[in-house]
Amino acid sequence: MTIRKPRRTAPILAVASIALLSACGPRYDEATTEPVPSPVPTSAAAREKPPRELAAKVRYDIEGRAEEMIGGPDPGLTLQCGEFSGGFLSCSAHFKDQTVQIDARIYDYSPGLALDTYKQEITAKARFLVREQVHREFHESIMAFQNGDPLDADDVLRCDKMPEVTTVRLGVDDEPVDTGIRCYHYGGTLTSTKHLKVRSRDMGFYD
Repeated sequence: MTIRKPRRTAPILAVASIALLSACGPRYDEATTEPVPSPVPTSAAAREKPPRELAAKVRYDIEGRAEEMIGGPDPGLTLQCGEFSGGFLSCSAHFKDQTVQIDARIYDYSPGLALDTYKQEITAKARFLVREQVHREFHESIMAFQNGDPLDADDVLRCDKMPEVTTVRLGVDDEPVDTGIRCYHYGGTLTSTKHLKVRSRDMGFYD
């Protein structure tokens, strides 16, 4: 009679279980990403009332566009503008050693006793991209996807490492531009990867 040895299945099952758990692990690389903290509550600073004089008002509107790029008014933001001529004004916005040019053109101008009326077009070929704002927007986008519910204790949010402030070239007609930056939502068993795309006035995270 031949006695067969029992098969050694336990180690094989253990290896398979480890492989399965590894497959469910995060797909982001911690060496190239950084954690996204819960954003600190902030109160939006109120802007001063727009000036009455036309050139100053156009400059005010350009400054407002730059503030939108960095997440709101900031004393570190400065503006250098050329001469307002022919309904056109060009300004260089400076923020933390980064600079973008923002132009404004007005047309159909009609002066009035109480209020001047005109149409305005503000354009920029590049925009500021602030790391703190990216993290805030990503955190808020995940909460919005969860109908405002807070993140679970085992959820992890991370984004690619990026400078504190950089600039991104914008697309033609301000179409959304892929920045190449990826953000990740690890929910315990699955990592969702989001592509950061920006326009001059906003940003979004896409699959």
